[in-house]
Amino acid sequence: MSRKNTNFFCKDTEAHREHMCSLMELGKMREVAELSQNPAFVCRNCGVKADRAENLCYPKPLDKEES
Repeated sequence: MSRKNTNFFCKDTEAHREHMCSLMELGKMREVAELSQNPAFVCRNCGVKADRAENLCYPKPLDKEES
């Protein structure tokens, strides 16, 4: 998976350590996989997909063709 630059806006900086981009940077790929089994949201910053919006810095709902 290619990632975009992640040096930008985060809607919840206090919870940023729990966001997918932070988990990926820490090498916590098992946690990332668990949080993206049935993705419904995508991060507008880095393009990572997640099941729940709160796991992303700048989430938007996935379009049907994106899921």
